Amino acid sequence: MPGVYVCADDTHGTAIMLKAEERGVTPEELIAEIKLEHEADFRAFSISHDNYHSTHSTENQAFSAEIYNKLVEAGQIRKKEVDQLFDPEKNMFLADRFIVGTCPRCKAEGQYGDNCEACGATYDATELINPVSKVSGATPVLKASTHIFFALSNFTGFLKEWTAAVRCTIPWRTNWRNGSMPVYRTGISAATHRILVLKSLGSLANTFMSG
Repeated sequence: MPGVYVCADDTHGTAIMLKAEERGVTPEELIAEIKLEHEADFRAFSISHDNYHSTHSTENQAFSAEIYNKLVEAGQIRKKEVDQLFDPEKNMFLADRFIVGTCPRCKAEGQYGDNCEACGATYDATELINPVSKVSGATPVLKASTHIFFALSNFTGFLKEWTAAVRCTIPWRTNWRNGSMPVYRTGISAATHRILVLKSLGSLANTFMSG
C-alpha cells in the first residue's frame, strides 16, 4: 500500500539558532542546508519525500495565524508583562535554553534555565544562580517583556474527559497509555493553576508561568 512521506524542520529550535549564530548564518539558511543533507541521506535508502517543509512555510504561517485569531475572538488569549532575562550584548531576550547557571535547588552548575538535569527540578530562569547567556557569555539582566498566553486552564474539564475516553487496542500503545496517562492527567490538573504561553513578544521561548 503506497504511503505519503511528509517531513519538516523547526526553524526556531534553540540548538538550530545557536548553531546558526556560531556559523554566522540565519536559521533559515542553516535549515536549507540541513534539508539537502537529509534528503540525500534518505535517497541513499531509496526513500523520497512527498513534502519537505519548515516552520516558516506559508502554509504553517497561515494555519498558525488562523488558530491564533480564532483564540483571540473566543477570548482565550491574555497579555501580561513578565520579567525575563535579557542579553545586553546581543540586545535580545533569552529563551530558557539560551541560559546556563547553577541550579537553585541542588546547586549543580551548568544547568539550563528551565530545569536541572542533575536533580530534575523545574524552575523559572530568573531563579538560576549566576546565570550566563549561551549566546554571548554575558551576564543577563532582567527586563520586562510582553507575553501572550493561552488560557489552558479553561479547558481542564474537556481534556480530562477526552483523555478518559481514549481507547487503545494496539499492545504497545496500550502500555504507553497505561504508563503515561496518570502523569498526563496530573499535568492537566496542575494546569488549572497555569496559563500556557502561546507566543512571547520579544522572546524566543515557549514556557509555562503561574497565572
